[in-house]
Amino acid sequence: MPTRTSTALRRAATGLLALAFVGSGMAAWTGSATAAERTYQVKTTLDGRTVKDPDVPVGAKRVADMYVAGSPVTLTCQDRGPSYGGSDIWDLTDDGLWIPDAYVDTDSTGMVMARCAIPKSYPAKTDLNGRKKKGEAATAPGAVVDKYREGQSVPVDCQALAGGAIWDHTTDGLWVPDEYVKTGITGFVEGLPRCDVDGLRPGGGDGGTTTHGRNTGPAGPTTGTRQQKVDRVIAAAKSQMGKGLLYSWGAGGKGGPSYGIHHYPDGNPANGDDYDRRGFDCSGFTLYAFWKGAGIDIGANTTAQYKSAHFVPLSQLQPGDLIFWGDGDDRNTTTHVALYLGDDQILEAAPPRDGSSVHIRGTYGRSSWTAHAVRYLS
Repeated sequence: MPTRTSTALRRAATGLLALAFVGSGMAAWTGSATAAERTYQVKTTLDGRTVKDPDVPVGAKRVADMYVAGSPVTLTCQDRGPSYGGSDIWDLTDDGLWIPDAYVDTDSTGMVMARCAIPKSYPAKTDLNGRKKKGEAATAPGAVVDKYREGQSVPVDCQALAGGAIWDHTTDGLWVPDEYVKTGITGFVEGLPRCDVDGLRPGGGDGGTTTHGRNTGPAGPTTGTRQQKVDRVIAAAKSQMGKGLLYSWGAGGKGGPSYGIHHYPDGNPANGDDYDRRGFDCSGFTLYAFWKGAGIDIGANTTAQYKSAHFVPLSQLQPGDLIFWGDGDDRNTTTHVALYLGDDQILEAAPPRDGSSVHIRGTYGRSSWTAHAVRYLS
């Protein structure tokens, strides 16, 4: 299934993962990863904290050596807090962790990012019980029945993992499962801190040389005829075949393949964690193809990529169009996207999670397609 993230999931792609994010070998890059992100170099090895507290001990709210000296770190926003290293500015990373700005090479003594807006409010998809602990059942002792009614705003101040799923902590001191909150993505929300460090690994798990969730990279050319752009987009997509890349929730983006965000297929830890799988999910793959092939940012997830401004009838499919799986024209129901090649062939990133997850195959599941295809190249 696709990621409707940033980077979180980055994890994602956040995530993004990655969800949200830059690739290795880009330590000197300081441009915007998205309109809300910037990437800088870490001056010294830094711990990541879920709170702006220099003295919080390593443990539930602090992971040691999370960001290795000289490695890139992607920031989503900044805030004020206790002075540390000669500055009271704290940076929130795309992992949802706070780091002291004094030790990040932003070339500035002031804020260079927007101030973090916490909490963030999102409507409930259905009536929700508030739980006392993350991961609890809706009927667990102490649960507040129908605390958040369908459509009511849920004020989220941080997020955490429980049983491989994301849970939202509210300003009421309660927990709700994120899948029933309309955040607009599947993955950790950029600009929200983590509540704890469950599932996070020092140095990104490998000394800071990998990226999890959505990443960034140079845009491809925007010039040429429509056919030239179509050819380049398809070529960019085909270039990722045969590399042994795995299907991974929240993985991939403008910079190509990356590691995924924390996600257990079918919710079963025995199936492994996509955090350890490098490759693409469906929307990370199409994002890469259009960015590399035509310099077009189509959005980081299927919800964003299914744009009514570019709808075309399914009866008029052309190579370079995107096919979506979902309900009618409800972008919030989209579950998959693939690149149409012509002659009833598609190119997609899809399970199984093996080295052939990026592949060409015949069209399938037409009864589950959305009412329109999407054409970005005209």
